[in-house]
Amino acid sequence: MRMITRKKPAFTELYQTGVLTRVAAVKRPDGGGWRLFGLWRDKEIAVFVEAARGGIREWSGLDYLASFCASCGISLWEIHNKVDAKTPQ
Repeated sequence: MRMITRKKPAFTELYQTGVLTRVAAVKRPDGGGWRLFGLWRDKEIAVFVEAARGGIREWSGLDYLASFCASCGISLWEIHNKVDAKTPQ
């Protein structure tokens, strides 16, 4: 799957025009912040929100991410957080 980044206005436009089908937040593998991306309709492309100075934008908490989504008109989004499996004792 190819990954690209887009600034907030372009990301919002892609969502509002129906180009992005699913929007999801993922936790960084190293335990860092949350990243938001959308899947491009009928293509193998993940579109991440771009940070002000390049790279992928990150949020420290889901409350901040939820505010961002609301400001873009995104009302339905998923949360994916991979955790290590623990065996019962």
